[in-house]
Amino acid sequence: MKLPPVQPLEENYLCKNMKEFVELMERTLAKGPGAFFKILGKVDGIPYYGTVLIDNQKIIAVEIQDVRGGSVLTGKPALQLLKEMITAGPVVVDAFPLDDVDVKMSIVDNLEVYNATPKMRLEDVCPSLREKSGEGIKRPPEKTESYEEGGHKAEEKAKPQPKRLTISLEVPTNLEPYFRALANRIAKYSKSIGVEPRQITVKAREVRYALGAGVGIHTTVEIEGSVNSKLPKGEIKKILEEFLYREAGELSRELGKRVVISNVLFRT
Repeated sequence: MKLPPVQPLEENYLCKNMKEFVELMERTLAKGPGAFFKILGKVDGIPYYGTVLIDNQKIIAVEIQDVRGGSVLTGKPALQLLKEMITAGPVVVDAFPLDDVDVKMSIVDNLEVYNATPKMRLEDVCPSLREKSGEGIKRPPEKTESYEEGGHKAEEKAKPQPKRLTISLEVPTNLEPYFRALANRIAKYSKSIGVEPRQITVKAREVRYALGAGVGIHTTVEIEGSVNSKLPKGEIKKILEEFLYREAGELSRELGKRVVISNVLFRT
């Protein structure tokens, strides 16, 4: 499914059970009248990757992909599998709040999936979801930007928000959960050696080798950030390369395909 160009409220957020997923859903819908979720979880040991579009009362489009097999489900089977994923837990979730226009555009952009999806109320998929007086999930009133103090109007000063790490993936859809997890491991390791990453870009493409030698995944990683280390930049790049070669080996075993790190770029 196609996601509108919106900023996530949470990325790679671990929900250990349905209650925590419902809390994340409520928090996301408090930001707008709709939401888009990307959900990675397992059912009977098989990993699935779901994309879900909702408004504040019901699920309006859902698509579930078998990460290993590549098959895609929509309609009632997808809804049932989604419920099993959330119930079984844990799941890793990306949550995107949507405004009214974003919801409508998401329906237009995913019309085939929308038409195939029975419109099911949120509490039917998540029984632990609390009823909201028949009005769906209510959004809190918007905060004003000013207030009266001592008879004079004073402006509230917004607290500066720390810059968030941006992760950019240009990889096959079925591999996205694996490479997103890799990008997060890169970020964590980078911080451990004195690098504060601002942008991590991972590009991967499948390459079929000649003479039946199988399929490889050629990968380029670009890390941009600031350095809080006395190590020379060249030495830091070498350390990052060695880390990525080890990660590629682990990922190769997980995917059953050879992951090759073609290039590592490090910029400050």
